[in-house]
This record gives sequence, structure tokens and C-alpha cells, in this order.
Amino acid sequence: MLPCGPDSMEQNKLQLAPYHRFTVEGRTYVVDIDRFRCARLDARTAAFLAAWESDPHVQAADDVRNSLVKTGLLAKDRGKIQPDGTDRLERDRRSAAGWLAGDSARTTSLCLMVAQECNMACVYCYGSAGTYGGGGLMPAETARRSVDWLISHSGDNRDLIVIFFGGEPLLNLPVIRRTVDYAKRMGEQMGKTFSFSVTTNASLADEAAIDFLRANQFEIIISFDGTQVAQNRQRPFKDGGPSYAAVVPRIKQLLSVFPKACGRATLYGDTEPGEVLAALKEIGFRNCHLVPASGCLLTDAPSEEALFRRDRERADYLRREAAAYVAAVKRRDRAEAAQLLKDGELFRITSIGVSPFFVRRLFFCGVGRTYLAVDVDGSLYPCHRFVGMKEYLLGSISEAADPPRSLFHESPVIISEECRQCWLKYVCGGGCTYGNIASSGRPFGTDPAFCRQYRQMMETLLDAAAQLTGEDREFLYQNNVVARPKCPLDF
Repeated sequence: MLPCGPDSMEQNKLQLAPYHRFTVEGRTYVVDIDRFRCARLDARTAAFLAAWESDPHVQAADDVRNSLVKTGLLAKDRGKIQPDGTDRLERDRRSAAGWLAGDSARTTSLCLMVAQECNMACVYCYGSAGTYGGGGLMPAETARRSVDWLISHSGDNRDLIVIFFGGEPLLNLPVIRRTVDYAKRMGEQMGKTFSFSVTTNASLADEAAIDFLRANQFEIIISFDGTQVAQNRQRPFKDGGPSYAAVVPRIKQLLSVFPKACGRATLYGDTEPGEVLAALKEIGFRNCHLVPASGCLLTDAPSEEALFRRDRERADYLRREAAAYVAAVKRRDRAEAAQLLKDGELFRITSIGVSPFFVRRLFFCGVGRTYLAVDVDGSLYPCHRFVGMKEYLLGSISEAADPPRSLFHESPVIISEECRQCWLKYVCGGGCTYGNIASSGRPFGTDPAFCRQYRQMMETLLDAAAQLTGEDREFLYQNNVVARPKCPLDF
């Protein structure tokens, strides 16, 4: 072999698209970060990538090169160079600016803190016992003006959402009733369609409340921690009394009317995720969402030792659930596959890593943009978690002008060095802004616990998704377990 000079070596340096390589149960995968396509690697290609990561001048055999072309990591034309980081950053800036300039970024969801009071004393509450540093019930006039504000700031968007939150929002059910009637009436006049959501601990969900929620087709989220031990320890009533026995009959009554209501359980301390999920199912929840407790900004934050400590157990549990889902699909068990998809994060299996069309996510959620929160006094905040934190006050519903949102018009994927280096940046969008601040002190910092859990979850789900064949997916589509993806070119 002839010796190569520096110029020749640089010319022969293999240019690969940004990727992430990982192994699950002996199966090695590569993810094309830009398009978020996942492919399983053969042993030779996996070994080559391991070598290339140490020395990018190493040359690939023809079969390995062909494999890299198939995965999208290498351009078929050897002379074509993949876009560098500067080009990708500029592309992301243009995408964010274009989206923020249009109606798609206008506010379409408004969270009304109708009750900054609560009848429970949850140990991990980020809202200072539900008061959010203030307290009180929202007057009907404030709620009415909030609806007017949403209509006037929604641009040409026709579909609007009003979310009732607290504290415990059903403490202010009369105002919720009047607000829903007003929103529907104004929607008809202004050409807007309203939908409604409530997050409740279910303790006040009597027959009259349930009839009202059903008549207005509410989306229901029930905060409940699953097992009797966890619920009584983590979500006691304000007087210190246990809540499980009082709440469960109410939940069952709600579920008889709203079978798709989501049970949202907070994982805290040494909570066992599998036990929580089993308890939710036993009560009757079909849809479950398990979320680790996070730090708090408004009130004294729980110590890191008190927050959810069982990352490994949660990751192991998700792997078992994902394996069970794959096995159910392989044996064509529609019922079990459908049920498993409703648990936690498994639903993501249906879309990740396989679609030829991928939308790059530059924001984690609509905080400060499409979604805002209003406190009992009519003050506007980026989201419900920021309520009461005056340093994040955006304005008031009494002000006609759109509030300044400069901080929330910046994408972590563009601003944060940690996010720019992450293989999941276009899927995650930078994480929860509140969680980032609570963990790192910076809106564009990162929450290490969230990042770790998210990466574990996505590797598990990508592995499971890759094990499904075309025939497996066709079985899921034909049996309405998951919806067949739409081609964006279909008009």
C-alpha cells in the first residue's frame, strides 16, 4: 500500500451523516439522526462503524459501503459530502423562524387555573400545595375574559382548547360550567370550535359533575398513584387522612362514563412501576401514563434522594412490556397488542424509526407559544407549571397586545450545545423547559434524569419496532390496532 500524505488522507476520509449506534440484547442498530430512520446492522458494518469512530480515515469494503448507503449514512455518490453541522443549524433556524411567523404558532390552548386551592397535600406538588404561591378561586368574569383573549389571539386557527386545572379544579365547578357555556356560545359567533379538558384527583367527581363533563365531551385526566400504599403515602387529603378508599369509587364511576380517561400516576421514591400500572388496570384504566416526579421551583424542591430512584427498574419494565408487545403481534393476538399499546410509552412503537417522512421537532411542547396558562387574577404564564413565578410572568388577559415571548421563541435544539450533540434532539425537542430550569437552573440546560430515561426508552422502543416485519404491521393496520400512516403527498 502506498503511503498517503495529509491531503490525500483528508480526501479519502469517509463522510457519514450524523448517527447513533446502540445495542440491545445483542442486536446492533444505527439511527440516522437527521431523518430518524433506524436500521439493524450486520456484524461487519457494526464493526466498521466502531473502527471508524476511532479513526475516520479507515476505509470500508464494498459490502460495508453498500450497507452504509442503504442505511442512509453514506451518499451513493462518493463525491457528495453530507451537510455539515453549520448547514444543519442554519436549516433549523430557518425552519423555526418560518413556523413561529405563521398562525401555527399562535395560542390555541389556554389552561385556566380555576382553583388555586386543593383538598389534597401531594408530597411532590410543584404548586405549593396547589396554591401556586397565591390561592383562591378564579372569578367567572376572569374566566370569561380568558376565553375572549384566546379567541382574539388564536389567529385563523379554528380549533381551540380550554383546559381546567388546579389545585383541584372541581372545587370551582360552577365557574367551569359558566365558562364552557360561554366558550361554546362565543365559538359559534366567531367561527371557532372549542374542546375541553380537566385534570382532577376525582375526589369531587359526583354524579352531577360527571353528567356535566359527559354532556360537554370533556377529555378527562385523573391524577392517581395506583396502589393503595402509594396513593395514601403520596396523595393524602389535606388533613393528613388517606385518600385511596374515598377516591377509588369516584374513579370507577368516572371510568364507567369515560372509559378512555387517562390515569396519570407520579412515580416517586421507591415506587415500583409495574405495581403501579397493574393497580391502575385493576381499577379499570385502559389508558395509563406513568411520570417520574420532577424538581420544583415555586416551593421547596424534594431532595434528589426523594425523587424517583428506580431508573433501572423502569427501564427493565419497559423492555419486558416491549417484548410482550412484539410477541403478541407475532402470534397475532390483537387484544393483547392493543392493550399493551395503551400502557405508558409503548404507543410510540407504532411510528418511530420506520416512517419515510420525519418532521423535525424543534420544541418539546407548546409552552409559551401555542399553550399558555392563566392564574386566578388573569395573569398569563408560559404554562401551568410556571404559574406564581413572577419572573416568568408574560402579561395579562387585560392587555390587548400579544405578550412578549422571546425566551419561548428560542429552540433548545438550536441554542443548547447539549441538545445539538444529542441523537434524539429532533424527537425530543429539548425537553420540558420547566424541568430543565428545575434541574440545571437554565431554560436551555438539560435535566440529566429526563435525558437518561428518554434515551433508555427510545432505544428499547426502536429495538421493538425494528423486530416487526411488514406483515406484522399490516396485521396491526388491518385489525385497527394502529392507524395506517398517511402519506403527506395524499391530497
